[in-house]
Amino acid sequence: GVYLGLKVRPVPRWEASAYYDQFRFPWLRYRVGAPTGGHDALLRVAYTPSKTSILSAQLRQRLKPRDLPTSLERPVPLPGNYLQQSLLLYYSGAPAAALEVRTRLQASRLRLDDGQSWRAGYVLAQDVAYRFGRALKLTARYAIFDADDYDARQYVFESDVWLAVSVPALYGQGTRAYALAEIRCAKNLTLWLRYAETRYRHQSTVGSGLETIDGAVRGEVKAQLRYKL
Repeated sequence: GVYLGLKVRPVPRWEASAYYDQFRFPWLRYRVGAPTGGHDALLRVAYTPSKTSILSAQLRQRLKPRDLPTSLERPVPLPGNYLQQSLLLYYSGAPAAALEVRTRLQASRLRLDDGQSWRAGYVLAQDVAYRFGRALKLTARYAIFDADDYDARQYVFESDVWLAVSVPALYGQGTRAYALAEIRCAKNLTLWLRYAETRYRHQSTVGSGLETIDGAVRGEVKAQLRYKL
């Protein structure tokens, strides 16, 4: 493959970055039953009005192979072009020394050249973080999402307890919210408390198999205590 990247700062406070990745695989891969190739391209423009705020917009397009569904006319899986286009708008700022706000809107659409129409999804998330001195920090998010199916799912990184990673896949229709408290109980003792909740629309159950939940709400509770020697 060939990868080209570029970053320029034409004027103060403005930055533009882009890359183009052209690739080819000479043999079979996961969900691809023949030698194939594709590309990945991205363009990002960022504006920094102050030292504590940034506003950015990003466009990305990925064209990669994926086996088409089999049929009577096509009994053997053959790869087709899987096109995905995405948009990201992001703002982060600190109106006060102890307050941080972040707004994120991301959307994507995709299509496999098997005659089906475009499938799309989006998520709009608002984050707020406030620090009460050195003893307490509260972080919260409220997000709404809508994705046609699992392939159009949206991933958004979430703040979590120490050393934990949370990047849930959001699809269907609903809302996602969480609150995280970081409490410094003593010089060497820190407590994290987190509650997250996903509410789905037009669903009577959540999950499948042994993880099935009756109802349209999935909640998560986490607590972590750290003592530094």
